[in-house]
Amino acid sequence: MRLCNLVVRAKKQTKMQTQTQKQAGFALIEVLVGLAVLSIALIAGLKAIASAADAQLAVSQRTQALWSADNAMADLRMNRQWPEMGTTTFSCPQDRYVFVCQRKVLSTPNPSFRRIELTVYLASPTSADVASGPRLAWLTTILPNPAGGAL
Repeated sequence: MRLCNLVVRAKKQTKMQTQTQKQAGFALIEVLVGLAVLSIALIAGLKAIASAADAQLAVSQRTQALWSADNAMADLRMNRQWPEMGTTTFSCPQDRYVFVCQRKVLSTPNPSFRRIELTVYLASPTSADVASGPRLAWLTTILPNPAGGAL
């Protein structure tokens, strides 16, 4: 009987050792899968942060471009200018950005007023007077003739 008990115990110990070895290998696979899932989540988080940073840059550029257009319009009003009809392109920097403003002066049904359309683009890296890229801001206003008595 004792011999039988010894054999059963030996089999149980061998079986437990085999299960322990299998479980240790399974734990390594679990760790590798966990690391893979974590890396995927971190990559997705980094892409979201990069996308938010790009959006912030675009908003900053558009805000600065709008301020630059508003400054050019205010300059026309303050100097009480009556601009000539046609299209004019000029540099209009704002903060750290170099912008190119394009001013179109159009007639209106009333000859005492002119329609001003001001469009702002980023400047080309080669020249501060050449536009490159999409339109960042666009303002339209009606300007009275200061000498025409419309004021």
